[in-house]
Amino acid sequence: MADIKTGDVIEGVVAAYASGGEGVIKVDKFPIFVPFALVGELVRARVTFAKKDVAFGELVEVVSPSPDRVKPVCPYFGRCGGCDLQHMSIPLQHDVKRDAVRDAFKKIAGIDVEVPLPRAGAPLAYRNKLALPFAKNSRSGRVYLGFYERRSHKVVPIKWCAACGEWTGELIEALMSWANDFGISVYDETTRRGLLRHAVARMLERLSLTLVVNGDDIPHADELIDRLKQKFGEFCLYVSQNTKNTNVIFGDTVKLIYGEEKPQNLGKFSAVISPKSFLQVNSEVRDMLYDGVATALDGYEGDVVELYSGIGLLTAQLALRSAARFTCVEIEPAATRDAKELMKRLYLEDRVKCVNGDALKFMQGLKSQDGARILLVDPPRKGCAKEVLEAAIGTGFEKIVYISCDPNTLARDAGILKGSYAVADIRLYDMFPQTAGVETLCVLKSRKID
Repeated sequence: MADIKTGDVIEGVVAAYASGGEGVIKVDKFPIFVPFALVGELVRARVTFAKKDVAFGELVEVVSPSPDRVKPVCPYFGRCGGCDLQHMSIPLQHDVKRDAVRDAFKKIAGIDVEVPLPRAGAPLAYRNKLALPFAKNSRSGRVYLGFYERRSHKVVPIKWCAACGEWTGELIEALMSWANDFGISVYDETTRRGLLRHAVARMLERLSLTLVVNGDDIPHADELIDRLKQKFGEFCLYVSQNTKNTNVIFGDTVKLIYGEEKPQNLGKFSAVISPKSFLQVNSEVRDMLYDGVATALDGYEGDVVELYSGIGLLTAQLALRSAARFTCVEIEPAATRDAKELMKRLYLEDRVKCVNGDALKFMQGLKSQDGARILLVDPPRKGCAKEVLEAAIGTGFEKIVYISCDPNTLARDAGILKGSYAVADIRLYDMFPQTAGVETLCVLKSRKID
């Protein structure tokens, strides 16, 4: 066993990629995870943390670079924690994501699957949303915005975000100049004092901006509105009060203080998207994913049960792409109310039933004779609860259509289902270019069906 200690400088050839896109160097079979290192490269890395069976390091020098190494577009890459893979060519990024999904199924679920390369759109300026913490320079006292460093709460100041596009530069400049010109205080996590916590922005057809504050309201709001008008024209400005000592960005409520909420184009329809509503951050690839899910329904005109349905955006997209009938289940009452309003506005009430309830309790109440033959799930990153999957097995769905943003929890859940369901199809979507993230659509069919 290699004797690896914090502070050691290791030279070696990168042998593999970890699930987060880090390069892995092995010293006497001892793995050292090094961000921004590519397979085949000879690199030098400094060990930053060592355990008995694994270590983590930082890249010191690329002695022999890979032909797939490219110059990052973003000047903040490597310091900002937003992107992981800007040093990789796009074809290599796709290979790494495909292999991560395939390896997760093999290692976690014991399932060998053929995994295609991701369907992809624009590699930059693709995000329609960003959340930036406010911070203050301890020397100059100037307010700035940025992203957290990897695995820390230190804010790296930025002037724009390449993943979101040029509009972010104008927004950041307007917010910084306003905060500094009027001496607006910034929240301090240690003292829990100061006002400005986060700026959360979404850009679809127009800008939606939410300021998360440690207080009731924001001072000099009219001056901020004037500056944003000059840059963005029509927009909405919200305030969310968050006085809790928490890493959760939003407070319990969001209040509109300027602008008019209007429906925005979401592909097959338009809808009002509130700041706390979930929406895929990549509009181009989102539409590819929805088309893929509709294809997975394969002309089915019967009943579909959808769990974790939120405000019904996926439900509505599918109902407009197919003749199926949907029962969508969501635990948040406000989201269920929004879903009902959306279905009413789109004249889908006759084919979509919105249920406010817990996914497990709903599933446990189903009987195999209740008629639904397809289960659709789009759970959070943590995946489905084991009991939900066991209830699905007991109900006897013919097909389970699973949308996942985490290959590891998807593989875990496929492993729970594999005695009753076989993986029939997998499709990948590069929802998050320049990062290690990938969206996966997995179709599982009952082994009882020939």
